[in-house]
Amino acid sequence: MNQVSERALRIAQELSKRTAAEHYRLVLNEERTPDITASKIGGLPYWPENRDFPVDANGNKMLLLLQVNCEKAAFKDPLPEHGMLQWFISVDPMLLYGCQGNYDASGNGFRIVYHETVDQNNAVPADVPTHDTVDPMLSPVKREVAVDVAVEPTAIGVNDGHFNRLFFDIVEEITGIRHTHKQWYQYLDNDDCLYYEQNLGMKRPCHQMLGYPVYSQDEIRRDLDRHDTLLFQLDSQFSKANGMELVMWGDMGSGFIFVNCNDLQRRIFDNAFYCWDCG
Repeated sequence: MNQVSERALRIAQELSKRTAAEHYRLVLNEERTPDITASKIGGLPYWPENRDFPVDANGNKMLLLLQVNCEKAAFKDPLPEHGMLQWFISVDPMLLYGCQGNYDASGNGFRIVYHETVDQNNAVPADVPTHDTVDPMLSPVKREVAVDVAVEPTAIGVNDGHFNRLFFDIVEEITGIRHTHKQWYQYLDNDDCLYYEQNLGMKRPCHQMLGYPVYSQDEIRRDLDRHDTLLFQLDSQFSKANGMELVMWGDMGSGFIFVNCNDLQRRIFDNAFYCWDCG
């Protein structure tokens, strides 16, 4: 059995204590059929008839990945308490999931849309692409599935971009010594590192809002200060009923939308950062 050092445990406890927060866990519910105003992945989006539908740089309508009914989710500040939040991507075959590479800060290949109100009687889906009308290779979402929302505790994991600095701040406070190690795993031994990787942060599949990102690999954000808030994480997941893919980013990766906390408060999503990684 692996032996974790007392030093590593003490640092881990302090990391979890300092970063403890609540987030909204998104749970895919295959047993419930979602209507047009429900929280869900895939399918036809809620869309009021008096609003222009999001299009990509070539003028083609985008694909809905995820929508969350804010009132039904019982959101609290800083998320909207009413209305609908939606995440769209381009299905341009020259892009991959709406990205030239694995990230997009331009907004050309994706769009975050907020509707201040939701009117069941004004929900008129346009003639738009869905998961079952586009090339499956262009959409990480493979089926329409209802989403349940639950508030849960969370804490930082090892591949969050803020982890390394926080780790060594705590080390210095505990030891009184400023260490010159470049990465946290260079300070710990193998058993300690394995413990951190297995026990800190959320476990996949991890669909969430406002938590700490859980990457398949490493931090993707280019500007941690600007894009400091995780609006959405949509993870790869197989069906519990038949083993088929529900969501698949490349080879078991994840997709992310980050925003600035002040922009979120003002319901501004034009400066969002979209990225995805591969397992």
